[in-house]
Amino acid sequence: MIKIIFKLILLTGVFCMVSFVSFGQNVKGTVRAFGSNELLAGVNVIIKETTNGVVTDFDGNYEITANAEDVLVFSYIGFITKEATVGTNSIINMEMQEDSQQLDDVVLVGYGTQKKSQITGAISSIKNKDFKDKPNANLSSSIQGKVSGLNVTTPSGTPGAGLLVSVRGNSNPLYVVDGIPLVSESNSALSTSFDTDRNIVGKGQNISSVSDINPNDIESIEILKDASASSIYGARAANGVILITTKRGKDGKTSFNFNTYTGFQKVARKIEFLNSNQFVELIEEGRANDLNAYNQDNSIFGAGFDPSILTDSLENFNLDGTDTVWLDEVLRTAMINNYEFSTKGGSEKTKYFISGSYFNQEGIVIESFYKRYNFRLNLDHKVNDKFNIGSSISTSFSNNRRSFNDNTYTGIITNALGASPLMPVYNADGSYASFEDYQASWLSDNPVKSAKEIRAFTKSYRFLGSAFASYKITPELIFKTTLSADYNQLKDNQFLSPLTADAEAVSGEALEGNFTGTTLLTENTFNYSKTFGESDLNILLGTSLQKTSSTQSRIVGQGFPTGGIENISGAANIIGATSTGTSFSLLSYFGRLNYGFKGRYLLTGTIRADGSSRFAKDKRFGYFPSASFAWRVFQEDFFPKEGMFNDLKFRLSYGLTGDQEIGDFQNVNFYRSSNYNGQAGINLRNIADPNLTWQSNKTLNVGIDFGLFSNKLNGSFEIFKSNKTDILSEDVIPGTNGFATVTRNGGEIENKGFEFNISYNAINTVDFKWNINFNYTNVKNTIKKLNTDNVLLNAYNDLAPTHVLQVGQPVGSFWGLKYLGVDTQTGDPMYQDLDGNGEIDGDDAQIIGSALPKGFGGITNTVNWKNFDFSLFVRFSYGNEVYNLIRPTYENLGYGNDGGLSSVYANNSTNVLDRWRQPGDQAEYPRASFINANFYEGSTQFLENGSFIRIQNATLGYTFKKIEFVDDLRLYLEGQNLYLFSKYKGFDPEVSSTGGSDARTAGVDYGAYPQARTFLIGLNIGF
Repeated sequence: MIKIIFKLILLTGVFCMVSFVSFGQNVKGTVRAFGSNELLAGVNVIIKETTNGVVTDFDGNYEITANAEDVLVFSYIGFITKEATVGTNSIINMEMQEDSQQLDDVVLVGYGTQKKSQITGAISSIKNKDFKDKPNANLSSSIQGKVSGLNVTTPSGTPGAGLLVSVRGNSNPLYVVDGIPLVSESNSALSTSFDTDRNIVGKGQNISSVSDINPNDIESIEILKDASASSIYGARAANGVILITTKRGKDGKTSFNFNTYTGFQKVARKIEFLNSNQFVELIEEGRANDLNAYNQDNSIFGAGFDPSILTDSLENFNLDGTDTVWLDEVLRTAMINNYEFSTKGGSEKTKYFISGSYFNQEGIVIESFYKRYNFRLNLDHKVNDKFNIGSSISTSFSNNRRSFNDNTYTGIITNALGASPLMPVYNADGSYASFEDYQASWLSDNPVKSAKEIRAFTKSYRFLGSAFASYKITPELIFKTTLSADYNQLKDNQFLSPLTADAEAVSGEALEGNFTGTTLLTENTFNYSKTFGESDLNILLGTSLQKTSSTQSRIVGQGFPTGGIENISGAANIIGATSTGTSFSLLSYFGRLNYGFKGRYLLTGTIRADGSSRFAKDKRFGYFPSASFAWRVFQEDFFPKEGMFNDLKFRLSYGLTGDQEIGDFQNVNFYRSSNYNGQAGINLRNIADPNLTWQSNKTLNVGIDFGLFSNKLNGSFEIFKSNKTDILSEDVIPGTNGFATVTRNGGEIENKGFEFNISYNAINTVDFKWNINFNYTNVKNTIKKLNTDNVLLNAYNDLAPTHVLQVGQPVGSFWGLKYLGVDTQTGDPMYQDLDGNGEIDGDDAQIIGSALPKGFGGITNTVNWKNFDFSLFVRFSYGNEVYNLIRPTYENLGYGNDGGLSSVYANNSTNVLDRWRQPGDQAEYPRASFINANFYEGSTQFLENGSFIRIQNATLGYTFKKIEFVDDLRLYLEGQNLYLFSKYKGFDPEVSSTGGSDARTAGVDYGAYPQARTFLIGLNIGF
């Protein structure tokens, strides 16, 4: 009996244990907001260190099965995460407090930091988590489309090329990396914009030194958009400021991270061209049309016209089976690889961050590539409780195999767009086929030969370094001194083989260029912070001294022996050499006061005085004050706390910034060395305006920050207006002075508009999270005043005017004739005869469009499901036009360039298949003609809508569970530039063949390097 009882007791105990382990106990409860007792729906209730959990219902209730030893974790967006041990409790109610951390995130401002809740100016911030593990080759691409007010465009697909960045319509902002103002212009001696006689006729590709920075070294990026935020940088803040903070070490365990990705790139959009049969058909149709017109009126082509041009066979214009697709010959599938390794850690006293990386991108145009090596060392050391020291050191080396495209007659793409399909790449003996032997008189060379036999390299060495020391004089007062240096060395080498049409007559040509730039900066600041009663006070006072110097040289030689000698020392003749040097200095005093009362009334006042060597002594200093006020309405007692709002703040700011970017020594008449008939001498370099002084930029900003629905919806809305007055510009003067322009103050440009950012946490459950970020910016640019009105400008020196500066119109206004379509009876193009004189010529030109978009923005969807993550980024822009000036070449409709030539001009795109062929045709294109040019280059016939929607990026990743020795392991796939919704007929509407740095002549497409579509697979390991 005893044994039976014992067995029953044992079985009962086991049953109870199994029941407890398998089924646990039911726990339920209600979750409320602390203080307001608001019921919280959608709170995650998860058993700690598991994925088991539930979500509260609309009444804040939950029910979960858990064991006594389990810990429940309550988490909700905008609230502090809380925990509770189950124990014997069957009911666990929870009150959750709002998390002020979101509002109190630290944001970098000039010469310091502020809590996000205390910001009074217009500042957008992007943290590392927003672009972590994203394959970005350029730091500008890390912020592309991510914040309002900032427009980042890609004018060329050239590897290593600079991106165009504008802040609220103002181009070329100041970059500050770890406190170092960065020189970000292109200093290459190589131009990529030539005519057929090798004369430089434009700017071509823009090579940006900002590309030297590894984006994955960045911890945060702040964009200072209004004067209140940026005026602390005074003279250099005219176009906005982008502050970049790199990663630093933390005390604790040493961590390592390895990130790599590899993939391939292909041209995103191709232009389809006529095949050999279609090409021949087009030309013969054009000749037949002209012969018919001549037979009806033999004077139509002028006296002495020989009609045999329209009937005789064209030389080498026969169908022999050759059908070359030239874009396929010069474009390729290109590889891209990146390897990064970093480590960080330290103790309470010493912290470090070390990283190294290698980036290798082949260009989609054959032979081109871009390689970059980076190393970074950031150190922080706490000497004692009062004294801290630290340093930031970054070095980089890049090697760019340049591709001659973008605004040049002799470019690879330019020639490929017009090459005849009847022409092979190589002759039967393996030599390059010569374009002169085939019907394509517009070409300057065989495109493949240009790619292989013009070898141009730009190598860049960059050092960025700073060292600082700070001393806490009192608990409230800290002194900091910083010494920084930016050293940049650029070396250009170019060799044009004697095989090329460009250098055949001179037996080869070589160029060697060198640039060295050094910026030294020392800054000293006192920072005082004090809280007394309900008031918070912060005062910053500082001085800054900067000296920038540079030297540049360029030498060109011709005549090289065979055998592979390409160095400039092997040249038989030195045909040109220049060497220049320049420098400028900037002495500054600045101060800022931040005052807050009760955490709800916030005031900021800033002033900076800049003294620049670029101005005369009596005009050397400029003064740039600003003031801003913010009111955190949500903190007021009268504001309801149980409504839809969780935060509401109003902001108002007004201030001045300045501009001194005119080049050195423009304030004095300056002489330079020259020669006259082989004799040394000097000549006048410029005419100086003795009244030259600072440009001023007045900015007004009104903003609202808000948080709604338990901070599920957050955002900001801004209205802004900025006026640039006393603009520093090159004004046109009478040629009798010996100079075309003079640098002087004059004119006014206004930018006004609005912008907003919205972040919405659509779903936040245990296993599934979905976040949406959307931003939009609308900018209207207007010229209010000019010294000289109606100034016509050329994006390409030897073409008709493409742009105009006119009061009442935006900068970058296009100039040309208005195209009215095709005459359905004759097939001739029709244009507006503006002056009514019966003739169509340059006198009928008018403003026909603008290169500046009316609005732009982006939307990012981020989804997490269990261990999977997915993001989709879409970017858009609308309201601008693009002058596609290469289209008249490859849509010439069979034109022979000159009635006296028995030669075809160039091949045509398949767009011309929709051309007029007989009376009554409703066609997009006029009739084919061999003698007449049935197009007008500078007209709306080639002005296109530049609006687009681009699927910029899609990423799918999987994060593995922790394994031994590995803390983080993530595998991801990514596609970039996946699809473009656009009516543009070229490669891409986001283009500016002139490099785009000059807004006055932006928005022109002349054989730009095509943009690529990229597919990547990547791996990130943390241990």
